[in-house]
Parts: sequence; C-alpha cells; structure tokens
Amino acid sequence: MSRLLINGFEARETVIEAPPSKALTLRYLLASALSRTWVSLSKLNWGDDAWSMIRGVKPISEIEIRGDRVRIRRGVSLERLRVVDVGESGFTLRTLTGAYSGIEGVTLLMPRGSLIDRPMDELIGALRSLNVKIDRIGSIIRVVGNRVVGGYIMINGSVSSQYISSLLYLAPFTEGGIEISIRPPVKSRPYIDATINVLRDFNINVERNGDTIYVGGSQEFKATIDEFMIPGDYSLAAYYIVLSALGGFDLKIINLYRDKAIESEYSFIKYAVSMGVEIEENKDSVLVRGSLTRELKPIDADLGDSPDIVMPLALLMARSSGRSRITGVSHLVYKESNRLRGIAGILKCLGADVKIDEGNGVIEVNGVNRVRGGCVIDAVNDHRIVMMSIIGGLLAEEPVTVVNWEGISKSWPTFIWELEKLGAKIQIIQ
Repeated sequence: MSRLLINGFEARETVIEAPPSKALTLRYLLASALSRTWVSLSKLNWGDDAWSMIRGVKPISEIEIRGDRVRIRRGVSLERLRVVDVGESGFTLRTLTGAYSGIEGVTLLMPRGSLIDRPMDELIGALRSLNVKIDRIGSIIRVVGNRVVGGYIMINGSVSSQYISSLLYLAPFTEGGIEISIRPPVKSRPYIDATINVLRDFNINVERNGDTIYVGGSQEFKATIDEFMIPGDYSLAAYYIVLSALGGFDLKIINLYRDKAIESEYSFIKYAVSMGVEIEENKDSVLVRGSLTRELKPIDADLGDSPDIVMPLALLMARSSGRSRITGVSHLVYKESNRLRGIAGILKCLGADVKIDEGNGVIEVNGVNRVRGGCVIDAVNDHRIVMMSIIGGLLAEEPVTVVNWEGISKSWPTFIWELEKLGAKIQIIQ
C-alpha cells in the first residue's frame, strides 16, 4: 500500500483549468444513452464514476469514444440480460436502478467497496410501489424491467437526492408518468435541479411546484442540440481557491462558467468571499487574489444543499479568526465514508479545534493562526476526503502523510499532477 508524503508548496503557475463537472458528466452520459438521436459530449470528467456510467449504459446504447469525446445514442437492439459493475458510483447505481426498471430485460447491478453499505432501501421501496419487480440478494440488485404504469410516490428527501434523480430518469418510460412528492427536509436540492435541467435538454417535459415534481409518461429522450460541452466543476475548483487564498498567491482558474454552474457548488464562491477571500469573477473564469487575502472572518453556513463544498470550506474555517459553524450536513454520514468524522480528523491533524454532531449534522471549527501538520491522515479512499487531506497538507508547516488515498481517481485522477504543476511537493512512497 502506497502513501503520500506532502512536504510544502512553492507557487510556480498562475493559471490552471478547472476539472469538468462530475455531476453533469454522469447526467449527460445517461440521458444521451437514452436518446434516440446521436449526441456528442466533450470535456467530460474522466474519473472512475464516468467509466462506471459508461459500463452501465453500454448494454442499451451505441458508444464511440475518441480522445476526450464521446458520441452516444440508444441502441437499436438491446441486450435482454445485463450484468453491470457500477463500481463505487452511487449516482450510477441509483439512477440505473430507476432507468432499467422501465426498459425490458433483466439487469443485475453490482456495487463495490463502500457503495455496498450505502442506503438503497427507500428507493427500492418506492419502485416496488410502482409494481417494479426488484429485489436484492446481498449487495446485488436485480431489476426486471418492463412497461411501468406510473403513479404517485412520496419519498424522503433527507438521505439522498439521487433517489429523486432515479425516479426522474424512469418517469418518461412509464405509461402515465410519475408524480414525486419529496418529504422535507430536502437535502442537495440543486442536484435535483441539475437532473431536471438535463432532462429538459433532451425534450423531457418536467413540471415542478416546490417539492412536488411531475414527469409525464410515454416521452422519448431526444437531445435539443447535437453536442454538449461539460463545464468546469466549482466544487472541485474550490480546492484550488483554498490553496490560493491560504497560500497567498494569485491564481486564475479557467473553464468555470457561472451560467452553467450547479448552484450548490457555485455557492462556495459566495461563502469564500463572505469570509474575506478576494475573488474576481469573469464569464468563463475566476481570479483568486490570494496575495490580497488577509484575515478570514468566521461564518455560519447551512450546507444542506451543498454537501460537496463542506470539505474545502472547512479548510478556510480552520484559518479564520474565530468560531465557524456548518449545519444541515447529517447526510455526509452516508457518502463514500462518514465524512463528518473524516473532516474532523483532518482538521485536528492540522491543529484546529473541531467538534462534530453526527445526529444533527453540525461541524464547529475554531480557527487557528498556523496550520501545524506533522501527522498521518487516513483518507479512507474517499475522494473528497483525499483532496481535503492533500490541500491541508500543502498548507501545513510540517510534512503530512496521507494513506488510503487512491480513491482520488473517482472524480479527479489527475489531481496530484495538476497540483505539482502549481508547485506542490508530493511524493508517492511505495
């Protein structure tokens, strides 16, 4: 088992490109695979989750991959028995469970790693209420797809927005559509919006009234345009922003389009600015004035809709001049790892005083003037905990060792190389 030795940072580059959005890559791949017309996708996020989705849709689609572009449409003849290794991609597992419920044939969905223990029961129950034939033996989910009549579903919104996305992808295949009533509190609401926006890009009519969504049945996926370019990911670019702000150097991050951003991920910019980070926004980029960023102010933030920015924002809080508080994030317990515990472990390693309340989803951070380091962090192969560990280590006064870091490939396989371009000193020790 290898480990990372992180031993400081000296800025070299002043321009870097944001990685493509993981969330939008997966949504467009699935919608394109259901489209009756050819669709070209460019600038995809080529993390492990994208390959999980490609494996997942391959039995029902025609796919051409050339360089970093994908050309894809729904296949003319579909495989009737489909065995799909979904890896550790929660979005792939949950949305394919829904989509394959409305496509004739038998599908075996096989999760791996931490995904085996992540919750699925409520989604399975919702699909059974629509008379979908679905069962689970151990970790394997079997879906017997057929024509689904549709109907009304009330589903808990506090565990995973992916349950709702799953039902949204199924609804167009039903005869009469699905009306979804989401029981509050609703977590990660902007990711539901992202799914709806992608469906509308494929001519699927979606009606929304607050926490009630209706998608009519007997609709066909047909892209409104021939090609979609995946924009940059604000939640991943947030780690660059933290490095620039706390590292005291200016950095321009390109491929960030405000008008294409998922709102919950873009909100990192607003929180960072409110703390005192100097940021200039342009049409397709942001300029972080780390050289002008001084003392950071503590803030309170309800991140129930923004789970993916909790980690980088907690790093900023660790250097603020007082007590900060994050609320509404009890659902982080159900991610690739228990992220509340992971965040606490990293911040304690860096010298910050941190308290977590798992039941209520609260993180309290008392900021410090210096980031200590000199410790070992177990990143438990959770890609976002790995990123937080590495950025924290680069800002620390003493070297930091990170173990169980290989899960970074889930969303950002080139993360370490990109950081090395900027000036990171990272060794992989076998």
